[in-house]
Amino acid sequence: MNNQKQEPFDLESLQPNKIAEHERVKRQFIETLVKIHKMSESEANSVYEREQIYYKKALMESDRLQKCTKLSLYSSFIEIAVTGLSIQPGAKSEAYIEPRSAKAKDANGNDAWISSARLVITAYGELSLRIRAGQIVRMCNPQVIYAGDHFQPKTNDRGDLIVDYHPAIPRQSDEIIGCYVCLILPHNGRDFKWLLMDDVERLKNYSKPKTGTNPQPNALYTSGVNKQIDTGFLETKTIKHAMRTLTKLRVSNSVSFEDEDPEALQTPEPFAGQSNGAQPAQPQDTTVTVKLDENAPF
Repeated sequence: MNNQKQEPFDLESLQPNKIAEHERVKRQFIETLVKIHKMSESEANSVYEREQIYYKKALMESDRLQKCTKLSLYSSFIEIAVTGLSIQPGAKSEAYIEPRSAKAKDANGNDAWISSARLVITAYGELSLRIRAGQIVRMCNPQVIYAGDHFQPKTNDRGDLIVDYHPAIPRQSDEIIGCYVCLILPHNGRDFKWLLMDDVERLKNYSKPKTGTNPQPNALYTSGVNKQIDTGFLETKTIKHAMRTLTKLRVSNSVSFEDEDPEALQTPEPFAGQSNGAQPAQPQDTTVTVKLDENAPF
């Protein structure tokens, strides 16, 4: 990087959609990618150009994001570089920027509600982080199970958990009865995790907002064929469920994982998976900006 004199950086004077464009922000983004992820400067510059376009698009499409504090908007953008994830939109997006309510102190030291931006890591982003941390080698594509398919978890003669699965071809029914996924662990280990429809029903109930009149569950639980759960949504939920048994990843308090707590399953499956023995991911050296609150009024 060039050792040129740094220009004054008055964050509060910038328009929200201009924060990512500022030269100081650009330099910090690129330097972070180079230092943490060992990218070349040209590679890091390409990532910056791509992500700042996605970032500005997210701001343009959300009035709430534009009203977030400048510091949180700046922090959430830099966290993209810290995590090494992309906020490119799509069905398998790794992360996105979300406005949330947060408690902070006003000038008089009183509690006040502010709008704060944060980076939210999706199931696919979390999967990338866990592979990078060495907790898993890869995860096979989730398999949706339909009525008429044969699905039987069991243990082999060595006591290892395996799944005996045979899809019915042609498919006998459009009724979904579950979904499972196989994790490929270090040292040739394998683990299997699944969600059945009673699990899905519990997740559906957890998804209802805790405030407001007549709260409704996430629409994706009934947006599929015959008002069943959307299959892509079910696959994502299965991936998230599979990773809950692994060592917890440590990230900045200004970053969160999608559906981190409200929809967590508390009861394990009847078969315990193998322990992967992976080391926990190294914590990111970042600072806390504000404390997010799930019970905020907006």
